Amino acid sequence: MQVDTCVIERLQVFACIFYFCHNRPVAVYDPNRKRNARGEQRRKELLRAAATVFGRSGYHETTTNAIAAEANVSPATLYQFFPNKEAIASALAESYAREMAEAERAIDSEGVLSFTEAIQELLNICMSFNRRRPEFHTLVLDAPLSTAAREQKQALGQVFVDFIAARLLRELPNLSRIEASHHGQVALLIFRGILDELATASPSARAARLQQAMRDAIIRYLEPVLTQSRVAQPKPVTSRRRSVRAVTH
Repeated sequence: MQVDTCVIERLQVFACIFYFCHNRPVAVYDPNRKRNARGEQRRKELLRAAATVFGRSGYHETTTNAIAAEANVSPATLYQFFPNKEAIASALAESYAREMAEAERAIDSEGVLSFTEAIQELLNICMSFNRRRPEFHTLVLDAPLSTAAREQKQALGQVFVDFIAARLLRELPNLSRIEASHHGQVALLIFRGILDELATASPSARAARLQQAMRDAIIRYLEPVLTQSRVAQPKPVTSRRRSVRAVTH
């Protein structure tokens, strides 16, 4: 029985393709892989591309193919560095949280700003960062972040609270740390509440009004704390009053 030559040739082609695919190494994400400087640079480029796509399309509409296209690489190259979209979002959010926390910690390192000036500088840095990185707020709200990314996000909020608490204690040494931290937490809630509105506002007069409203709301909340606490603090008894009391007795 003779077999068609064309069929034999096709079988040979399929055999070659199978052999090639079976023996070719496939790009697989390895979290323990040590990367050289070139690999780290590529990873940063992929995260920058991801930031652009997340900022443009939002988390849910973004795909790994879109990120790879933005970075001008193949999806296989992308998967060498990140196993999925969730990992990309977490890495980006974690990086942003660290960057923003470092900027907040660096405010007024020499202690020359007044209380109001320091709080305004804190708010300006936070708002400026979110304007330059709108995808950060999107990822925090929508992405299923990893444990490490969530911890960095919580640490960032704590830096905000600690900064305000430290400035309050600087002005009011007798204020308890618990009370100072409470006021910092309230200020953080005000900030996050208005930030949700600010994130969806187009660059317009409304956005500018929201930014000013945020400054006013937090400053107006904190300034009475200073005034009332100063009034409530006991005044030290002078030596003259002690001497007068001693004479009268």
